[in-house]
Amino acid sequence: MWDGNPVRLSLLHMLPGVAEERGVALVPLLAQAGLATDERFVGADVVARGQLCSLLRQFARRSGEPTVGLDLAAAANPRQLGAAGWALFSGRTLRECLVALSRQMPDLQGGVALRLEERNGTASWRHSFSDSDREHARVLNEGIAAFMLRAVTRIAGIGSEQAGVHFPHRRQGPARVYEDKLGARVTFGSGDGIALTFDAAWLDRPSLLFDAATPFDPGPRSAAAGLDQGIWRDDAALLAMIHRLVASAAMSGALSLVDTARSLGVSPRTLQRRLSGLDTSFEREVDTWRHAQARLHLTGDTLSIGSVARTLGYGHPSHFIRAFRRWEGRTPRAFRVAIHGELTEAR
Repeated sequence: MWDGNPVRLSLLHMLPGVAEERGVALVPLLAQAGLATDERFVGADVVARGQLCSLLRQFARRSGEPTVGLDLAAAANPRQLGAAGWALFSGRTLRECLVALSRQMPDLQGGVALRLEERNGTASWRHSFSDSDREHARVLNEGIAAFMLRAVTRIAGIGSEQAGVHFPHRRQGPARVYEDKLGARVTFGSGDGIALTFDAAWLDRPSLLFDAATPFDPGPRSAAAGLDQGIWRDDAALLAMIHRLVASAAMSGALSLVDTARSLGVSPRTLQRRLSGLDTSFEREVDTWRHAQARLHLTGDTLSIGSVARTLGYGHPSHFIRAFRRWEGRTPRAFRVAIHGELTEAR
């Protein structure tokens, strides 16, 4: 079975560094996987997922480390994963983070099914590929599971030993090797994808990484803590906090005055009155934030128009295009072409 679903090559942004550390030449492996020998592992370059799986299997063989996917995950930087990487750490709770990841996943790779299930106090986060052979995708699946385990436990502030990891393929080494590297319970050999299991109570705990300066590191403050420090009395600080909350909610497509007010610890009516005193409103601040972010994203070429729309919380690209026409008098594509032309002339 050949998996031709599109995936950003930046999913393996850490591969060149890990290959260099292990003394493995990548050029022959790229050629064997049908990839250009000068491929970049950053930006928006897209290849077939089957090619990535082949590349990773060859890399595991050449490095002599069957569980190298776990090591690649440890070297991953979420900021290199585009909108999906931003989304994973955007939520105010673990549940919001996982919902946001699911919404933004099409920007990173296609043919992915994500499910979050809750039963008898246990949550199961499931990830599976369509058109993929479980053994062929083994190294990629192990890397994704290890990366997600690290993210989930850091967001919830829980030790990995309290979670379980399931792989659909046969193990390639002693179980203790997997358990030592992951620090979690591990099972193998059934199902159509990977699964993380953990206490369902984790889902609604405040994220320790919300508003963090760096993914995987605790943020400097939370919205509630900010209010204690006087943000409610500081006009500029309040608006900045609202924009951060809007950015978080947009990733999951759940922009709401009610949710924003709840995060600030006030009633929706109180928040509206406070904003009215600043001659603005929640709707106007959302619009202002969306306009600024749209210009920022369109200046680059990493995100497609559809991906930009999703990161701004729009349910459909057409809604974003109409809003952008209102802001700029032209379509997002026309704006991007014009900006790139100006940048080229400036050089």
